[in-house]
Amino acid sequence: MGDISASLPIRPRQLIRDQVFATLAEEIISGRMQPLEEIRDQDLQAEYGVSRTPIREALNRLADLGLIEVSTNRFTRVAPVDLAAQAERVEIAVALIGYCAVTAVPTYTDEQVASLHARIDGLLAAGLDGASTREGLSLWYALWGEVVLSAHNQTMIDIVDGQLTLHLTRTVPAQPVAAELVDVMRTALEQLRVLLDRRDGVGVREVIEPLFLRSTIEPLRAAAALAAASASSDPTLIGRSPGE
Repeated sequence: MGDISASLPIRPRQLIRDQVFATLAEEIISGRMQPLEEIRDQDLQAEYGVSRTPIREALNRLADLGLIEVSTNRFTRVAPVDLAAQAERVEIAVALIGYCAVTAVPTYTDEQVASLHARIDGLLAAGLDGASTREGLSLWYALWGEVVLSAHNQTMIDIVDGQLTLHLTRTVPAQPVAAELVDVMRTALEQLRVLLDRRDGVGVREVIEPLFLRSTIEPLRAAAALAAASASSDPTLIGRSPGE
């Protein structure tokens, strides 16, 4: 769950395909490359100064993760954000984080509690009204990622790090966070601070689940339903993200 924003030029001691993958992934999840934007091998070769092979290998990895779409002899393009799938991924993440909290929080050292307190302080200092921005998502992910890592369950780490990270930190077009929701998030973070001090893993899970439901899952489901309704009335909107 380290830095996924490594950028070119290629560093000689790292695999070129991994550098290309990391750079393209960051471009997509940050929103700098827009949904349905076409990706051309030759353009990437010229921009990155590498051969076609590592570029295709990186693109294949991104396709496997669902971040790009490939149609043979037609196009390679950035995949639109599937809001319904995003909601499902968040549900999986909540279940994993909750399990890890119950398992690990009771065993936390003072140093681990202090580290999570610092994560909470960072979120509060950054401003919770920016929770849906790239920076806000990264701060939230760092908090939950630390909880998962602390459980030392490699299978769960692989699922979150290998299959969910890029999607969960992908910027999704959204309205600014409502003041009411900011208050909900602030209250939840303060509750988490107290529960961590008590090493109450069950309590942490019971705070996390409704927080994710209200702040992320329900809005994603509502947006998915709205997008589906819009697409049914206007077929030209099919496959596009809200706001396009």
